[in-house]
Amino acid sequence: MNLQATLFDLSKMPHDDVLDITEARLGLTLDRAAGHYSALNGTAGFPTGAGTWVRLAWHRPAEVNAEALTGLEAALNLDQVPRPMWRSAATWHDHDREVVWRADEMTRVTDPAVSGTGSITTDPDLPDTWWTDLQAASKTLATYQTQRVCMTQEHLSRRIAEMYGNELDTTITDWATVHGDLGWANVCGPTLTLIDWESWGRGPAALDAATLWTASLQVPSLAAKVLEVFDELLSTRTGRLVRLMQCANVARAFNRTGRKGPLTDIMAAIASELLSELT
Repeated sequence: MNLQATLFDLSKMPHDDVLDITEARLGLTLDRAAGHYSALNGTAGFPTGAGTWVRLAWHRPAEVNAEALTGLEAALNLDQVPRPMWRSAATWHDHDREVVWRADEMTRVTDPAVSGTGSITTDPDLPDTWWTDLQAASKTLATYQTQRVCMTQEHLSRRIAEMYGNELDTTITDWATVHGDLGWANVCGPTLTLIDWESWGRGPAALDAATLWTASLQVPSLAAKVLEVFDELLSTRTGRLVRLMQCANVARAFNRTGRKGPLTDIMAAIASELLSELT
């Protein structure tokens, strides 16, 4: 068994010792039978006997990112943005697995994530109030000042140039504070809550809208709804550049693996349109 491979889905590896340490350090009892596991990034979540929620994640020591580790408590100041409230944390080094574990306790969200996996193939039929609240939350979040960095100009320019060349001016002129990972696994409904705040910080103003749009492309009506709700951001040059970067990410994955994903052809066509609009 490849240890690092199984760590990406904790449900497939023995980890009672990790949960024992989590309970001891946080002073909580986890409902282990009701745990939710991600098969993608090695995270897990558990309701507790105190009515709260614990998120468990691991990091390789050489890749520990202080901003990612402290995203939840750093978000305590984001008043009027609907999110879980952070309460406590425990961090420790697991010598045997060669990882650093982080367990965060937070208030429990009542409504589930729109998609437990992040993938979405049917319209979730969210109420208009949900979209209005999401738009308002994004505008409120954008105004907060922070030293945290979600995405740099260098990163965006490098990704676009890698796939589409260096001739395009990729300068971002509109910057804001963003969530940084606004996919369907990180938004709850029908009452809006934004979860997983590890990546938040300053970035291109349209980043969250473009991320949600990308995650919606398998459902054309849903992608069109995102474009409508966030037209003020996505119709700008910054919005087009960020969407082009999302296209580049998909094309890059195809070039690296040789395997087409559900968005490979869709985003190749969109990239051609965006390049025409941007030049």
